[in-house]
Amino acid sequence: MKNITASVVFMLAFFHATGQEVKVDVGYKYLYSNQWDKAIQTYNFSRPDLIEKQPLLMHGLNTSISYIFKSTKNLKQGLNLSYSYFRSLAENENSINLINLHFINMGYVLHYENSEKLKGLYTDFMLSVTSSGVFRRLNEAPFIYDETHSKAFGIGGEINVKCGYYFKLKNKAYLSPYVMCGYTPYLFSPYSEAVINQTKGLASKNWTSIVTGQVGLAFHLK
Repeated sequence: MKNITASVVFMLAFFHATGQEVKVDVGYKYLYSNQWDKAIQTYNFSRPDLIEKQPLLMHGLNTSISYIFKSTKNLKQGLNLSYSYFRSLAENENSINLINLHFINMGYVLHYENSEKLKGLYTDFMLSVTSSGVFRRLNEAPFIYDETHSKAFGIGGEINVKCGYYFKLKNKAYLSPYVMCGYTPYLFSPYSEAVINQTKGLASKNWTSIVTGQVGLAFHLK
């Protein structure tokens, strides 16, 4: 943990010294996946004895770091790295079923702000490669499916639009609340249904589209 903290501090110091802006975001993230919803709904339907139904993968957390390159123009370029986490937990007698969903995104950012006409406002357009991992634990142990630990990885692309408003703290530090929406038209994840429902091709396709919404706070060094 100390090494990770030191690495983050070093990266912030480096970006602050060499770049136009570095941003660190933390926020709540909502997710809608039509195919994963179908798999979970089929899981619940095929197990009518469950008292607590398996929740959909909807509510999660996101954190990200962005680096905006130096430029005198209103439209600047940058890079973004983000991580998102979602989970679905159902506790029944003799059964605690937990589904963990992770995303890692790496992408390109177009950052727009016009301090003369729209002071404080900014917009980010992001195009990212997104990777996912779905994991399942049953009674606090990794679930075994086909004699291996149950897991499913995915790959796709995501488009995001973020809007925020700066509040100056002191020196070159700023804080901004933001809203963001995203769309993944195609995420290839052929084994997700096997992890969720122990079936393949019965309830869902081997890919899914995803819609996300997010609200949070960003810390900026400009």
